[in-house]
Amino acid sequence: MLRQRWMSVAAGGMAWVVAGCERDQVQVYEAAKERTVAAPEPAQETAKVPWTVPKGWTDKPTSGGMRLASYAVTSSDGRSLDISVVALGEQAGSELDNVNRWRRELELPPLEESQVASVRSPVKIGRSSAFLYDQTSIGALVDGKHKKRTLAAILPAGGMTVFFKAMGEAGLVEQEKGRYMEWLASVKAGPEPANSAEAPAPTAASAPAVTPVPSAADAPGSTASAAADGLPAWKVPVHWKAGGPRPMRLASFEIPGDGEPGDVSISTLSGAGGGLLSNVNRWRGQVGLAPLDDEGLAKETTQVEIDGGRKATLVDLGGAGPKRIVGAIIPDGGKTWFLKLTAPDALARKEKDAFIGWVKSMKW
Repeated sequence: MLRQRWMSVAAGGMAWVVAGCERDQVQVYEAAKERTVAAPEPAQETAKVPWTVPKGWTDKPTSGGMRLASYAVTSSDGRSLDISVVALGEQAGSELDNVNRWRRELELPPLEESQVASVRSPVKIGRSSAFLYDQTSIGALVDGKHKKRTLAAILPAGGMTVFFKAMGEAGLVEQEKGRYMEWLASVKAGPEPANSAEAPAPTAASAPAVTPVPSAADAPGSTASAAADGLPAWKVPVHWKAGGPRPMRLASFEIPGDGEPGDVSISTLSGAGGGLLSNVNRWRGQVGLAPLDDEGLAKETTQVEIDGGRKATLVDLGGAGPKRIVGAIIPDGGKTWFLKLTAPDALARKEKDAFIGWVKSMKW
């Protein structure tokens, strides 16, 4: 279970650390179940979660789904607030994807990339700089009487992205916002960055990135040996350039072009990663294509055999906009690999064969 893979309690404290040999594996200790923090006491810090649980927040069960922890606040008149901590891998999506997902829950129209700054403000999650997204419905969505409001903050952590979210009746959200902010500040998220006091807030195009580029990415044109962290060996096309560290990725490459370069990403997710159909449809949405059903999926995908009897499912997604995605999804025991080329349409078409050759070269 993801909750058992994401966080570990560090000796002498509760720091989160990227653990084990695989870059996407992080350990988690599950929050205690059904414990109500006594109201007369000051904020209590549990022994099993790396943050201080605010006074009046009640633990909720987290069995099933992707939640690491859940809390509830209920007012005397029945209004309620749901607080969650969720960790996702490659499925986490972009900033815009998540902002618009939260807007759909509030029945608000989607935003364009240039409009995201209107709902975003800098925030600290522990010592890490992050963004807080604060959005409120227009209509009365709670019992037909009250507006609904969402507070959400995003923290990249190794190969995962962690979401801290509070959603409920707008007035109760406002009442609890101060405790929510104190909760974020209490998170133990690893050692203090160098010059943290002077560190600027993240920019709109970036977030804290802590995953280093593997050595395999530094050898275009040569066959890299399998890395100690579990990455496969692969033969990188000679004209691809190793990319820098990026959130939610194990490695990146840049493909030079006449205009905008192509981007290649490598990431993993535990288990089936949500399933083949949901991931292909997510990629289709990123290039403006309608979702498929199971029958359509079979027509739009092909399979190639690679090392050790593994099979890669290939997709070529384009035609509805200026960008194209060529992707491969590879089940690998207890996890799934996601390899994706995103580029202007002409460059993606040109690089398709090189991408497939790179996929076929992988050896574990």
